[in-house]
Amino acid sequence: MVKRVSFLFSVFIFVFTSLTFSQEVKSKVSVDSTNYLVGDYINYLVELSAQKNVEFFFPSIRDSLKKLEFIEQLPLQKKEENGVNSFVYHFVLAGFDSGNVTIPSFQIPYKTNKDTAFSILTTDSINLVVHTLAVDTTKEAKDIKEPIVIPFNWLELLMWIAAILLVVTGLYFIYKKYFERKDVEEEEIEIQKPSYEIALNSLDELEAKKLWQSGKVKEYHTEITEIIRTYFEKRFSFPALELTTEETLELLKTKNDSSEIIPLTKDFLQNADMVKFAKFIPLNEINEAMIKQARQIVTVTIPAAKQEQKSGEQNV
Repeated sequence: MVKRVSFLFSVFIFVFTSLTFSQEVKSKVSVDSTNYLVGDYINYLVELSAQKNVEFFFPSIRDSLKKLEFIEQLPLQKKEENGVNSFVYHFVLAGFDSGNVTIPSFQIPYKTNKDTAFSILTTDSINLVVHTLAVDTTKEAKDIKEPIVIPFNWLELLMWIAAILLVVTGLYFIYKKYFERKDVEEEEIEIQKPSYEIALNSLDELEAKKLWQSGKVKEYHTEITEIIRTYFEKRFSFPALELTTEETLELLKTKNDSSEIIPLTKDFLQNADMVKFAKFIPLNEINEAMIKQARQIVTVTIPAAKQEQKSGEQNV
C-alpha cells in the first residue's frame, strides 16, 4: 500500500513538473499573409516566451529555407510581463519562384540556469503561396496609356542654336584677346632676347636655387652644363645638347670667335662629366668655380657689337 502511494506521488510530481515547465516555455510563429507575389517581402516572426531563468539559443535559419531567399534579420525585440520574458525574432524573406512554399519548423535549444543539458523547443511550420500576376491571354497586349506625341518646336531649336553660337563666339574672342595675344607677346619677347642674355639669366636663377649647397650636386652640374650647351646651340648653331664633350670641343675649334674659351670649356665640361657619370664628389671650391666659368664662357663669346653696346649701357 505504501509503495503504491509512493508511486502515485512520484507520477503526480512528474506530471506537475512537466505541466509547469511546459507553461514556462512557448513558441509562436506568424507571417503577415499567406499569399505573396513573386519578389514580395515576407515578414516572418518567431515569438518565444519563458520564465526569467530560461535562456534560448536561436539557430541560424538561412540554410533551412528551401524555396525562399533570406533578405535580413531585424533587431531582436524583448519585453517582460508578469515575470515572463518574451523574445520576438523578426526575419525578412522573399520568394522568387511561384508555387507552394513551406517555412519549416525549427528546433530551438534552451535551458534554465540550473540545467546542465539543453532542452529542445520545436516551432510550427507555415505554408505559403507565392504567385505571379494573372495575365489574360485572350486580350491583346497594349500600353496602359497611349503614347504622348510632343510636337517639334522649331523656334525653341533655333533659340538653342543661337545661344550656343553666342557662347562659342564669346569664348573665341576672349581667348583671342587675353590668351593668344599674351602667348604671342611672350614668344616675341623671348625671341628678341639675345642668347647670351638668356644664358646669363638662367645662370642667375640656377645660382639662386643653391642646389649643391643643399646636397644636390649632380643636379647642379647637370643643369649648369645644359645651360651652356643650350647657349652653344643658339650662339654657334650646332647641336651641343646631343654631343659628347669631345665632339663639342671639336666643333668649337671650327668657330672663329670661340678660340678663347676652348681650354676653359674643356675644364668646365670635364668636371661636370666626372660628377654626372663617374660619381665624383667635387670640393666646394669646384662647385663655386663652375658658375664663374659658365659666366666667363658666355661673356667672352658675346658678339663684338653686343659687347660694345653692353659696355656702353654699363658706363651710362
